[in-house]
Amino acid sequence: MTKVIIQLISAAVTSGGFALIYHTGRRLLPYIVVGGSLGWLGYLVGFHYWGGVFLPNLLAGFTVAAYAEIMARVKTAPATAFFLPSAIPLVPGSTLYYCMNAIANSHYTEAAQLGWKTAMCALGIAGGMAIGWGLADFNRKLRMIHIRHEK
Repeated sequence: MTKVIIQLISAAVTSGGFALIYHTGRRLLPYIVVGGSLGWLGYLVGFHYWGGVFLPNLLAGFTVAAYAEIMARVKTAPATAFFLPSAIPLVPGSTLYYCMNAIANSHYTEAAQLGWKTAMCALGIAGGMAIGWGLADFNRKLRMIHIRHEK
């Protein structure tokens, strides 16, 4: 349990740091920190139930995108201001680094395995984002249709 708490705090600090570096605004900082932790929590839950890298990252990407859309409405700010720094802890930097290192050392079999793992992480995050943003867009369109029918 301590390991999970440390990971969630690390994700929060990472998201907060990127939010400060990219000047997203101090009023949004607490919400971005929560978003980073929620995204990593989504990853941990997905990893616990499914293992692997694709499905946990899919769930994490969806979690962050859904949270960003909700916070964008609540705080009247762009969803990307919440999404980008909150998604930073999900970026598969270590596997990409080790993949490039394996290529530089002519270990092509290892590089192919690590490259595949990196691609699955990235596709999972992108797929989760697409699902989250697609559902948010669908919800907006349904609300607009409902508003038109009320008039």
